[in-house]
Amino acid sequence: MLEMTHEEAEGYFSASRINTYLICPNKYLFNYIEKHKRETVSAPLMFGIATHSVIEKVYDRIRAGEPAMSREEVADEAASSWVRTIEKSFEDAERGVSYGEKESEGQLKDRLVALLRLFVDQFEMPSQVHALEQKFRCWVYDPKTNERRETQFVGVVDAIVTRDGAQIIEEHKTSGRRWSKHDYQHNIQGSLYLAAHQMDRLNFNVLTQRKNPCIETFNITSNDWQKTDAINVLCRVMDAVEQQHFFPKRGWQCDRCSFRRRCFTGR
Repeated sequence: MLEMTHEEAEGYFSASRINTYLICPNKYLFNYIEKHKRETVSAPLMFGIATHSVIEKVYDRIRAGEPAMSREEVADEAASSWVRTIEKSFEDAERGVSYGEKESEGQLKDRLVALLRLFVDQFEMPSQVHALEQKFRCWVYDPKTNERRETQFVGVVDAIVTRDGAQIIEEHKTSGRRWSKHDYQHNIQGSLYLAAHQMDRLNFNVLTQRKNPCIETFNITSNDWQKTDAINVLCRVMDAVEQQHFFPKRGWQCDRCSFRRRCFTGR
Protein backbone atom coordinates (compact mmCIF):
# COMPACT_ATOMS: atom_id res chain seq x y z
CA MET A 1 0.00 0.00 0.00
CA LEU A 2 1.05 3.60 -0.58
CA GLU A 3 -0.16 6.23 1.88
CA MET A 4 0.05 9.93 1.06
CA THR A 5 1.87 12.05 3.64
CA HIS A 6 3.32 15.51 4.19
CA GLU A 7 6.04 14.10 6.45
CA GLU A 8 9.50 13.90 4.94
CA ALA A 9 11.67 10.83 5.43
CA GLU A 10 15.44 10.88 5.06
CA GLY A 11 15.47 8.62 2.00
CA TYR A 12 13.20 8.33 -1.01
CA PHE A 13 12.65 6.49 -4.28
CA SER A 14 10.97 7.73 -7.44
CA ALA A 15 9.80 5.94 -10.57
CA SER A 16 12.89 7.27 -12.32
CA ARG A 17 15.18 5.79 -9.67
CA ILE A 18 13.44 2.42 -9.84
CA ASN A 19 13.72 2.30 -13.63
CA THR A 20 17.38 3.35 -13.48
CA TYR A 21 18.19 0.46 -11.14
CA LEU A 22 16.23 -2.02 -13.27
CA ILE A 23 18.05 -0.86 -16.43
CA CYS A 24 21.50 -0.96 -14.80
CA PRO A 25 22.38 -1.13 -11.08
CA ASN A 26 25.78 0.46 -11.73
CA LYS A 27 24.13 3.50 -13.31
CA TYR A 28 22.06 3.87 -10.13
CA LEU A 29 25.26 3.67 -8.05
CA PHE A 30 27.11 6.31 -10.08
CA ASN A 31 24.15 8.70 -10.30
CA TYR A 32 22.35 8.49 -6.95
CA ILE A 33 24.85 7.05 -4.45
CA GLU A 34 28.27 8.29 -5.55
CA LYS A 35 26.73 11.32 -7.32
CA HIS A 36 29.27 11.60 -10.13
CA LYS A 37 28.79 14.28 -12.74
CA ARG A 38 27.49 12.82 -15.97
CA GLU A 39 29.89 12.53 -18.87
CA THR A 40 27.13 13.42 -21.35
CA VAL A 41 23.35 13.66 -21.42
CA SER A 42 21.48 11.94 -24.22
CA ALA A 43 19.70 13.95 -26.89
CA PRO A 44 16.40 12.05 -26.33
CA LEU A 45 16.44 13.08 -22.67
CA MET A 46 16.94 16.73 -23.61
CA PHE A 47 14.21 16.43 -26.23
CA GLY A 48 11.82 15.12 -23.58
CA ILE A 49 12.66 17.91 -21.13
CA ALA A 50 12.09 20.60 -23.76
CA THR A 51 8.79 18.99 -24.82
CA HIS A 52 7.52 18.86 -21.23
CA SER A 53 8.33 22.52 -20.74
CA VAL A 54 6.19 23.57 -23.71
CA ILE A 55 3.25 21.25 -22.90
CA GLU A 56 3.21 22.61 -19.35
CA LYS A 57 2.69 26.11 -20.78
CA VAL A 58 -0.07 24.86 -23.10
CA TYR A 59 -1.88 23.23 -20.18
CA ASP A 60 -1.32 26.24 -17.93
CA ARG A 61 -3.35 28.35 -20.37
CA ILE A 62 -6.24 25.88 -20.00
CA ARG A 63 -5.96 25.92 -16.21
CA ALA A 64 -6.06 29.70 -16.15
CA GLY A 65 -9.03 29.86 -18.56
CA GLU A 66 -6.96 31.85 -21.07
CA PRO A 67 -7.00 31.54 -24.88
CA ALA A 68 -5.17 28.50 -26.22
CA MET A 69 -1.63 28.90 -27.54
CA SER A 70 -1.47 29.29 -31.31
CA ARG A 71 0.75 27.23 -33.61
CA GLU A 72 3.09 30.20 -33.94
CA GLU A 73 3.32 30.70 -30.16
CA VAL A 74 3.99 27.01 -29.64
CA ALA A 75 6.66 26.98 -32.36
CA ASP A 76 8.42 30.00 -30.81
CA GLU A 77 8.22 28.50 -27.33
CA ALA A 78 9.54 25.15 -28.60
CA ALA A 79 12.57 26.80 -30.22
CA SER A 80 13.29 28.82 -27.07
CA SER A 81 12.82 25.80 -24.83
CA TRP A 82 15.28 23.78 -26.92
CA VAL A 83 17.95 26.49 -26.66
CA ARG A 84 17.51 26.72 -22.86
CA THR A 85 17.65 22.95 -22.48
CA ILE A 86 20.84 22.61 -24.53
CA GLU A 87 22.52 25.41 -22.57
CA LYS A 88 21.64 23.70 -19.30
CA SER A 89 23.05 20.38 -20.52
CA PHE A 90 26.57 21.78 -20.12
CA GLU A 91 25.85 22.46 -16.45
CA ASP A 92 24.65 18.87 -15.97
CA ALA A 93 27.31 17.01 -17.94
CA GLU A 94 31.02 17.33 -18.70
CA ARG A 95 30.60 17.25 -22.48
CA GLY A 96 27.00 18.37 -22.93
CA VAL A 97 24.60 16.50 -25.22
CA SER A 98 25.38 13.17 -26.87
CA TYR A 99 23.78 12.95 -30.32
CA GLY A 100 23.14 9.81 -32.34
CA GLU A 101 24.72 9.16 -35.75
CA LYS A 102 21.83 10.77 -37.63
CA GLU A 103 21.05 13.50 -35.09
CA SER A 104 22.13 17.12 -34.76
CA GLU A 105 21.12 20.05 -32.59
CA GLY A 106 19.38 21.82 -35.47
CA GLN A 107 17.62 18.71 -36.73
CA LEU A 108 16.18 17.92 -33.31
CA LYS A 109 15.03 21.51 -32.84
CA ASP A 110 13.11 21.28 -36.12
CA ARG A 111 11.59 17.96 -35.02
CA LEU A 112 10.58 19.47 -31.70
CA VAL A 113 8.83 22.40 -33.38
CA ALA A 114 7.02 20.10 -35.83
CA LEU A 115 5.93 17.69 -33.09
CA LEU A 116 4.53 20.40 -30.84
CA ARG A 117 2.72 22.07 -33.73
CA LEU A 118 1.11 18.68 -34.36
CA PHE A 119 0.25 18.50 -30.65
CA VAL A 120 -1.78 21.72 -30.66
CA ASP A 121 -3.33 20.88 -34.06
CA GLN A 122 -4.49 17.32 -33.42
CA PHE A 123 -4.41 16.49 -29.72
CA GLU A 124 -7.74 16.71 -27.90
CA MET A 125 -7.14 19.00 -24.94
CA PRO A 126 -8.77 18.28 -21.55
CA SER A 127 -11.84 20.26 -20.56
CA GLN A 128 -10.20 21.26 -17.27
CA VAL A 129 -6.69 21.24 -15.83
CA HIS A 130 -6.65 21.07 -12.03
CA ALA A 131 -2.93 20.70 -11.27
CA LEU A 132 0.42 20.81 -13.05
CA GLU A 133 3.75 19.37 -11.93
CA GLN A 134 2.15 18.32 -8.64
CA LYS A 135 4.63 16.83 -6.18
CA PHE A 136 3.62 14.07 -3.77
CA ARG A 137 5.22 11.69 -1.27
CA CYS A 138 4.02 8.44 0.25
CA TRP A 139 4.80 5.99 2.98
CA VAL A 140 5.40 2.55 1.52
CA TYR A 141 3.96 -0.60 3.10
CA ASP A 142 5.75 -3.78 2.02
CA PRO A 143 3.24 -6.27 0.51
CA LYS A 144 5.25 -9.19 1.95
CA THR A 145 5.36 -8.01 5.57
CA ASN A 146 2.77 -5.18 5.77
CA GLU A 147 5.46 -3.17 7.55
CA ARG A 148 6.05 0.50 6.75
CA ARG A 149 9.39 1.18 5.08
CA GLU A 150 11.62 3.97 6.29
CA THR A 151 12.19 5.12 2.71
CA GLN A 152 9.37 6.95 0.94
CA PHE A 153 8.09 6.92 -2.62
CA VAL A 154 7.94 10.38 -4.22
CA GLY A 155 6.86 11.69 -7.58
CA VAL A 156 5.69 14.61 -9.68
CA VAL A 157 2.44 14.26 -11.65
CA ASP A 158 2.53 16.03 -15.02
CA ALA A 159 -1.16 16.97 -14.83
CA ILE A 160 -4.47 16.14 -13.16
CA VAL A 161 -7.26 16.89 -15.60
CA THR A 162 -10.93 16.29 -16.36
CA ARG A 163 -11.88 14.25 -19.42
CA ASP A 164 -15.39 13.00 -20.14
CA GLY A 165 -16.48 14.16 -16.71
CA ALA A 166 -13.84 12.10 -14.87
CA GLN A 167 -10.72 13.33 -13.09
CA ILE A 168 -7.60 11.50 -14.29
CA ILE A 169 -3.81 11.67 -14.17
CA GLU A 170 -1.94 12.53 -17.38
CA GLU A 171 1.72 11.86 -18.09
CA HIS A 172 3.42 13.15 -21.24
CA LYS A 173 6.15 11.03 -22.80
CA THR A 174 8.40 11.40 -25.83
CA SER A 175 9.74 8.43 -27.76
CA GLY A 176 11.82 7.62 -30.80
CA ARG A 177 9.49 4.74 -31.68
CA ARG A 178 5.82 3.96 -31.32
CA TRP A 179 4.89 2.36 -28.00
CA SER A 180 3.79 -1.27 -27.86
CA LYS A 181 1.29 -2.66 -25.36
CA HIS A 182 4.19 -3.76 -23.13
CA ASP A 183 5.34 -0.16 -22.74
CA TYR A 184 2.12 0.89 -21.06
CA GLN A 185 0.53 -2.30 -19.71
CA HIS A 186 3.56 -3.06 -17.53
CA ASN A 187 4.56 0.52 -16.77
CA ILE A 188 5.58 0.70 -13.11
CA GLN A 189 5.20 4.49 -12.96
CA GLY A 190 1.56 4.28 -14.02
CA SER A 191 0.66 1.63 -11.44
CA LEU A 192 2.49 3.42 -8.60
CA TYR A 193 0.96 6.82 -9.43
CA LEU A 194 -2.54 5.33 -9.48
CA ALA A 195 -1.90 3.54 -6.19
CA ALA A 196 -0.56 6.72 -4.57
CA HIS A 197 -3.53 8.86 -5.64
CA GLN A 198 -6.15 6.12 -5.25
CA MET A 199 -7.37 6.85 -8.75
CA ASP A 200 -8.52 4.44 -11.43
CA ARG A 201 -7.30 5.99 -14.66
CA LEU A 202 -4.05 7.40 -16.04
CA ASN A 203 -3.32 8.51 -19.59
CA PHE A 204 0.11 8.32 -21.17
CA ASN A 205 0.18 10.87 -23.99
CA VAL A 206 3.10 9.67 -26.13
CA LEU A 207 4.65 12.06 -28.64
CA THR A 208 6.73 10.04 -31.10
CA GLN A 209 9.47 12.03 -32.81
CA ARG A 210 10.23 10.56 -36.21
CA LYS A 211 10.21 11.81 -39.80
CA ASN A 212 6.44 11.35 -39.59
CA PRO A 213 5.64 12.31 -35.98
CA CYS A 214 2.53 11.05 -34.24
CA ILE A 215 0.71 11.46 -30.93
CA GLU A 216 -1.03 8.55 -29.23
CA THR A 217 -2.84 8.23 -25.90
CA PHE A 218 -2.66 5.01 -23.89
CA ASN A 219 -5.12 4.56 -21.05
CA ILE A 220 -3.94 2.74 -17.91
CA THR A 221 -6.47 1.23 -15.52
CA SER A 222 -4.38 -0.74 -13.03
CA ASN A 223 -6.19 -3.30 -10.89
CA ASP A 224 -5.30 -4.12 -7.28
CA TRP A 225 -2.95 -6.92 -8.33
CA GLN A 226 -0.98 -4.64 -10.68
CA LYS A 227 -0.68 -1.96 -8.01
CA THR A 228 0.48 -4.49 -5.41
CA ASP A 229 2.95 -5.98 -7.89
CA ALA A 230 4.41 -2.53 -8.62
CA ILE A 231 4.77 -1.80 -4.89
CA ASN A 232 6.49 -5.17 -4.46
CA VAL A 233 8.99 -4.29 -7.20
CA LEU A 234 9.59 -0.94 -5.48
CA CYS A 235 10.31 -2.70 -2.16
CA ARG A 236 12.63 -5.27 -3.75
CA VAL A 237 14.63 -2.49 -5.42
CA MET A 238 14.79 -0.75 -2.02
CA ASP A 239 16.17 -3.98 -0.54
CA ALA A 240 18.78 -4.34 -3.29
CA VAL A 241 20.03 -0.78 -2.85
CA GLU A 242 20.14 -1.09 0.96
CA GLN A 243 22.19 -4.29 0.55
CA GLN A 244 24.46 -2.53 -1.99
CA HIS A 245 23.78 -4.94 -4.85
CA PHE A 246 25.42 -2.96 -7.64
CA PHE A 247 26.84 -4.41 -10.84
CA PRO A 248 27.08 -3.51 -14.55
CA LYS A 249 24.28 -4.72 -16.80
CA ARG A 250 25.61 -4.80 -20.34
CA GLY A 251 23.31 -4.23 -23.30
CA TRP A 252 21.70 -1.59 -25.49
CA GLN A 253 21.61 0.80 -22.54
CA CYS A 254 25.41 1.09 -22.59
CA ASP A 255 25.54 2.97 -25.91
CA ARG A 256 24.23 6.28 -24.57
CA CYS A 257 24.90 5.81 -20.87
CA SER A 258 25.94 8.99 -19.08
CA PHE A 259 28.57 6.98 -17.13
CA ARG A 260 29.88 4.75 -19.90
CA ARG A 261 33.56 5.66 -19.51
CA ARG A 262 33.51 5.32 -15.72
CA CYS A 263 31.72 1.96 -15.90
CA PHE A 264 34.08 0.45 -18.50
CA THR A 265 37.38 1.96 -17.28
CA GLY A 266 36.76 2.70 -13.61
CA ARG A 267 37.56 6.40 -13.98
